[in-house]
Amino acid sequence: MFRFLVGFVLGNVFGVYLAQNYDVPNIARKFEEIKKDVEARKKPPNDK
Repeated sequence: MFRFLVGFVLGNVFGVYLAQNYDVPNIARKFEEIKKDVEARKKPPNDK
């Protein structure tokens, strides 16, 4: 349990450091852009 807690805390501290000091891309925004692109490329239904 203690080992997990130490890893979790160190991971969070390292993540915060990276986010503040480097240009880390926003993954949620990228996912939304990809989702919109996929929706735009879908073929419309063929109503014949």
